[in-house]
Amino acid sequence: MKSRIIHIALMSGVVFCQVNTESMRNSNDGTGITNSIGFDFGFEKSNQEVFEVAGKYRLDYISKNGSHSFFVINYDNGYEKEEDQKNSIINKGFSHLRFTKNISNNLYLELFTQYGFNDFLLMKQRKLFGSGFRYKVLEQKKMNGFLGVGVMKEEEQYDLETNENKSLVRSTNYFTWQIQISDNASLENTAYYQLDISRSSDNRLLYDGDLNVELNDKLTITLTLNYRHDSEPHGSLGKSYIQLKNGVEFTF
Repeated sequence: MKSRIIHIALMSGVVFCQVNTESMRNSNDGTGITNSIGFDFGFEKSNQEVFEVAGKYRLDYISKNGSHSFFVINYDNGYEKEEDQKNSIINKGFSHLRFTKNISNNLYLELFTQYGFNDFLLMKQRKLFGSGFRYKVLEQKKMNGFLGVGVMKEEEQYDLETNENKSLVRSTNYFTWQIQISDNASLENTAYYQLDISRSSDNRLLYDGDLNVELNDKLTITLTLNYRHDSEPHGSLGKSYIQLKNGVEFTF
């Protein structure tokens, strides 16, 4: 059993209601259980300025028969500051459970479910469950890539005067690729495209890029870029958001 603590030194931008589960996957090729505990400290700016403290926990289980299950909990506590108002606490968080099973040389079956909320995005709650397939399309010495396709049932409730709720089925698709830049540096990229299968004008695009530089076997410097575009944002939120994060990762 292994444990890992992650400390993010600085964040700027906006945190998304979509969750990049590809960045959560454990790259460990061995079998057994892995535990991870993380703490983030950050700053966000959109219509308001928000200071954040976050905690996260992850449990991975990799079996001998080729299946991989992981469970993630993430909770953020934020302090909102506006010019004519006092600071107020906002909250966001999510839990995610995913099961992946290798069914052929390069093909995997995936099942997943998730619950989340995000006051910053006016979202009271977001619930979803779905399934899909993951296929390894690229495997080289310093590069590999996966393509994923699936469907999910999504329910969202927003904190708006209209009390708007959404319940729909989305197509969820992603392409993820990893590049080993050098012996101690790697670049991980994931692009998601999700759309309402009954109305394609309702769609979302998410990109996540992570640059990881290992200083030694216990210390890694990280730099992350997130981009999110929502064709139908809620309230006064804009369609596109960018988030930048940098930090350090400790492993022991």
